[in-house]
Amino acid sequence: MLEGIKTIPAPAEVRASLIRRSASQKIGRPTRKSRPFLLAAAVVAIIIAATLLLFARRNRLAGGDLSEPLRREQIVESVYGIGTVMANRSYQVKVGVANTIEDIYVQEGDSVFKGSRLLRLGGVVIRAPFPGTVTSLPHKTGENVFPGVPILGIVDLSDRYVVVSLEQRAAMRTRRGQRARLSFETMRGESYDGTVAASYSNEGNFLVRIDSPGLPPQILPGMTADVAIGVGENRRAIAIPVAAIAEGNVRVRRGSAAPFVAAIKTGVVDGARAEVLSGDVREGDRLVVPRKASP
Repeated sequence: MLEGIKTIPAPAEVRASLIRRSASQKIGRPTRKSRPFLLAAAVVAIIIAATLLLFARRNRLAGGDLSEPLRREQIVESVYGIGTVMANRSYQVKVGVANTIEDIYVQEGDSVFKGSRLLRLGGVVIRAPFPGTVTSLPHKTGENVFPGVPILGIVDLSDRYVVVSLEQRAAMRTRRGQRARLSFETMRGESYDGTVAASYSNEGNFLVRIDSPGLPPQILPGMTADVAIGVGENRRAIAIPVAAIAEGNVRVRRGSAAPFVAAIKTGVVDGARAEVLSGDVREGDRLVVPRKASP
């Protein structure tokens, strides 16, 4: 019955309109099959956000944040001071009566051996008493020298120690044999071991001598060092943040229970951490660390 009927092609603008309408339906509107997947993705995103928020709130309490779980660890208390590098052996040439320098065999900065010729005075040759470096030679050949005036100086730069000036309270806690750490301003990435050799006073200053045989050659007498002397140590201490302590008390959270206040007594303090000697604080507890007030 349809024979003889011809199909009339749609105009170009009609075909273009149909194509655009079909594309917009595919891109802009989700199909019935895709809607369950989008709903599931939205639910998962909400669950993740809620979990993160809950975790953040568990670690933040009124007035503070929770510390990491407490554990036993080594804690060392130190006293600090500025030290000066000194030489164990130094030598100066002086005369007892006025004399004239007849000859000089060295110059400043020279390394000498034991027995090396240094200079000649009144027909007598002065020789080095030990290996070292000539650090002072203020006179020249032919000059007159007088009693008590240094003519030449030698220092053994390989044999050094450090003298530290401490406050009275810190000096009272130092003992022979305590370990020390030395660092130098121009060598911040390095530190060197030392040992307390002696504590003494000199004209109202409280001084500690640190032996440090491992100092490198570039560390010279007269240089200054930052020195930390270990005066207390506990290798198995329950260490807590100093910032969590307020008037001898801490707020403790044990498990999921509400925080409670515990009175504590502290021992060794290393600056940021303190050893707990007594009080209801256990391994695994978390402490409330007060937040710093906003400026």
